[in-house]
Amino acid sequence: MKGKIYSLCLVWTILMAVSCTSDKRQGAQVDDETAFDSVQLPAYSGYTAVAVTHSVKDFDSWLKAYTDASEPASRLSIYASPDDPNLITVFELTKSHEDAKNNFTSDKLKEVMRNAGVLGEPKYQYFDVRYRATNPTNKVYRLGVTHRVESYERWKKIFDEDEVIRAEAQLELRAISTNADDPLIINVMFATDDIEKAKNVINSGELKKRMKEAGVLTEPDLSVFRVPGK
Repeated sequence: MKGKIYSLCLVWTILMAVSCTSDKRQGAQVDDETAFDSVQLPAYSGYTAVAVTHSVKDFDSWLKAYTDASEPASRLSIYASPDDPNLITVFELTKSHEDAKNNFTSDKLKEVMRNAGVLGEPKYQYFDVRYRATNPTNKVYRLGVTHRVESYERWKKIFDEDEVIRAEAQLELRAISTNADDPLIINVMFATDDIEKAKNVINSGELKKRMKEAGVLTEPDLSVFRVPGK
């Protein structure tokens, strides 16, 4: 899920359910069965997702319109900017990237968004899902970390080895995805109750050294989200 939500927003996040099909990708997919931060849902895609970031006139009015208009099986997560409760990022499962892009450019959907109080032009980001957490979490914030790597496999090996460091900092892994247009750009979503502590861990000398070993090519781009109502 890339970009800084407190500046213009990206993300990521919406994070999914998996159907048991014979698709070749099914075997490679981690056996997650729930959305990133939502209740268990029927399968929608399991592999592709979109993040939509926009400002709205009023969150409660927008939420009702969004709930009425969107497909329940696609909904994953809704986040707000910590600094602006009306700056929203929605994560959704998609049937495919092509299908999602066609839907978002349709006049019908644009009208629905205007009627829901969406202000300005939404920002879209498309992701291929590599991992989803299955357990619910009550943590208030989400920290998105985005960077480019030499190899996903090399990066993932080092990343998995560093779980103890993240656990000590109470950083709870919620999702891993790669950008649809560049699979070497990796997005990681963590849940936390202490954003400053989380940032300090990500930017620590110890983890930066490990990132270098993992083939990370760019400085981590951090995005902060808050779960509405918490």
